[in-house]
Formats: sequence, structure tokens, C-alpha cells
Amino acid sequence: MRRKRTIIVVAASIPVLVLLLPLLIGVWLPDAFFGGTRTLASVSLTNGYTFRVVQYWNHVDFYSTELHVTTPDGHTEIHTLDGDDAKSWRVPLTVDEPGRVASVTLSGGRLRTVNW
Repeated sequence: MRRKRTIIVVAASIPVLVLLLPLLIGVWLPDAFFGGTRTLASVSLTNGYTFRVVQYWNHVDFYSTELHVTTPDGHTEIHTLDGDDAKSWRVPLTVDEPGRVASVTLSGGRLRTVNW
């Protein structure tokens, strides 16, 4: 009975380890296979501007993190914040409307600012 329990525990642990071990180097394994773009933060201003920080697996060099600035007329400008980033689940995004500056703090406390 004890051997059977050990086999079950080991067998159940393998999928968990396969998902979690790549996180040690900053990779969420499902992203490497299924990709997709994830929104990490967003802000909408009363003047119609919207700001989104998005991240996606770039299939070459970890994750690309970008700031998408959409104007009131629907035009979107894309600013690369880091083309070789680690996986993030969310990031702080602040927008200084009078100064027209968006600030994003990436992993490790790295501050990126974009003038819009």
C-alpha cells in the first residue's frame, strides 16, 4: 500500500514540476506552446486615451512587454518596454495626463517611461 501511494504522489508531482520549474528562469510553460497576449495593466483617461501594458511570448527571446497607447480617434501607438522580459502577471501603470507621460515599473523595479 505504501509503495502504491508513493507512485501516485510521484506521478502527480511530475506535471506540477513541469509547469513550475521553467518559472525559475521566468517562463510560464503554457505560454511557450499556446502564446497569446495578456494585458498586465490598463488605464483609461477622461479625454479618451487608453493605455494598456501587454505581454506575449515572442518565441525567440522570452517575453515582449509593450505599452499600447490608443488615441480618442482609435489610432494605436505601440512602444516596446522590454523585448527580453521575464513573465509578469501584472505591473503598475501610472499616467501623468498634464505631463503626457506614462510610467510602467517592470520586474526587478525597472522603470520605463513613455512620452505620448
